[in-house]
Amino acid sequence: MLGRYRLLVCLTFFTFVVFWATSSAISWLLGGRSRWGSDQVDVYEFLKTPGSVNIHDPHHQQVRFGCAPDQSNSHKEDWDPSLVLKGKPTKHFRDNLHEDLYYITAMSNAGFTNQFMSIVNMIYLGLITDRIPILPPFAPDHHISYDAGAVPFGRVFNVTRLSQALHKPIVEWHQVKDLPDETAVGDTNPGDREPLGCWSTRHGNEPKPLRVNSFTNNLLLDIAYTRAPTAARNNPSDGDDVFLVFQKLAPFIFAKNPRPPLDGFYPLMERSPLGHELGPDEQLTCFDFLYYITSSEVYEWRFSWSPVWRFVGRHIYFTDHVMDMAREYLLKSFGQEKTIPSFIAVHARHGDFARMCPDSPNDCLISLKTFQKNVADVKEQIRLIHKKVVNHVLIMSDETDPEFWKQVRELGWKYFDHEAWETVPKYGEWYAPIIDIAAQSLASGFVGTEDSTFSLVSARRVEDWNNGPVAWASVAQNT
Repeated sequence: MLGRYRLLVCLTFFTFVVFWATSSAISWLLGGRSRWGSDQVDVYEFLKTPGSVNIHDPHHQQVRFGCAPDQSNSHKEDWDPSLVLKGKPTKHFRDNLHEDLYYITAMSNAGFTNQFMSIVNMIYLGLITDRIPILPPFAPDHHISYDAGAVPFGRVFNVTRLSQALHKPIVEWHQVKDLPDETAVGDTNPGDREPLGCWSTRHGNEPKPLRVNSFTNNLLLDIAYTRAPTAARNNPSDGDDVFLVFQKLAPFIFAKNPRPPLDGFYPLMERSPLGHELGPDEQLTCFDFLYYITSSEVYEWRFSWSPVWRFVGRHIYFTDHVMDMAREYLLKSFGQEKTIPSFIAVHARHGDFARMCPDSPNDCLISLKTFQKNVADVKEQIRLIHKKVVNHVLIMSDETDPEFWKQVRELGWKYFDHEAWETVPKYGEWYAPIIDIAAQSLASGFVGTEDSTFSLVSARRVEDWNNGPVAWASVAQNT
C-alpha cells in the first residue's frame, strides 16, 4: 500500500514538472526576449490588452510583466533608465547613447498643456516604433515669458512611475546631456551646439519648420529639418492637412528597419541656423513638434478612447512635490487646516478666447451663469453616481476683470489668488498653471471650457482618476 502511495506521489510530481516546463517553453517562444534584459509583453499585445494589469490605479506603485530579469541585470528593473544610457550626462549627447539602441525626442510649442500633449504623443510614438523616449523640458513659448526659463519634465511629473507603468525606459535630456543650466533658454556660444537632423511635421504648403529657440538654446542643438513623408499624412492629397497619422508615420522611423523614402531620398526642408544639411538622424529620430498627430480622428484627445491618453497620458502622475503644493493651495482656498473637502473644479478660459471677437469680446466668452448651470448638472451626477453631495466649487480662470471675480465671490465659489499669495515670486512663472492643473486633478467633478486643451486634459484626469463626471460649457449655452 505504501509503495502505491509513493508511486502516486512521484507520478503527480513528474506530471507537474512536465507541465511547467512545457508552459515555460511555449511562453518563451511566443514572447521572446526583451532587448532590455527581461521577458516582457510585446508592445502591440500590451496596447491591445489594457485590462490585463491595472496600471492606471492612482495607488499603483509597480507593475511586472513576464519573468525575472537576466542575471547580468538581476538588480535592475527592465525599465531602469541606466540600462539605456552609458552613464552620467556627457558633453555630447551621442556619447551617452548605446549604439545598438534607438531613441526618439521632440520639441514643442504653445502653452504648458499643448507642450504636455505633444510630449505624450512622442512617448506613444516611441512605444510603437521600439524607440526610447528622451523627454524635453517645458520651455517658454506662448503664455510664458522667456524670463521663466525651462522646467524639466520630471520636476512636474513622476517619470519613474510612468516607466514602471509602461514597462519602458524613459529618460530626460538632462540625464543624457550635461547641460550647463537645466533652465537656461538664452542664446549661447554657437560652438557649444551639436548638429542634428530632424523631421518637421509642418504641412505641405508650409515652407518652414517650426523653430522654438527656447528648446534648442536649452539643449544646445543646431537642427536641420526634413519634412515628414507626405504618405504619413491624414490626407496626403491636401497640402494644408496638418495631421500626421501614427500608424502611417511609424514605418518611416521604425528602429533598425525603417521604410525607405518612397522617392529614393528625402529633400532637405531647411538647413540648420549654423549651415549644416544633415538628414533625419537614424539613431535619434526627432521632430520639431508632435501636437498634430492622431490614430484616426483629428484632435482625438477629445475622446476618452484616445489611444495616446489610454496607454500613456493617464499614467503620467504629478510629482509628490507638485501635489503637496496643490493640496496646500486647496486647504488655503477652502479655509481648512488638514482636510480638503470634496469639490467641483471649473475652468473658465477667457483671455485669448476674447480676442477672437475683437469688436465684441463677450460674444466669445462663456458667462458665469452658464458655468453655474453646468456645475449644477455635475453636482447632480455626483449625487447619483457616488451618493454624496458636493457643495464646494473651485474656479480657475485667466479673466482679469475685477467684476468677474466679484461675481465669483458672490456665488460662494473659491479660487487661487496667485497674485496675493505671490505664487510667481515664490515658485516661478510656470507654477501658477501647474498648481491649478494639479489641484483640478483632485476634483470630484469638472466643468470645462469647450475647445480649451487646458480644460480637456484636466477633464480626462478627473474622469479616469476619480471616476468624476464632466460637463462642457460653451458660448452656445449662454442665455
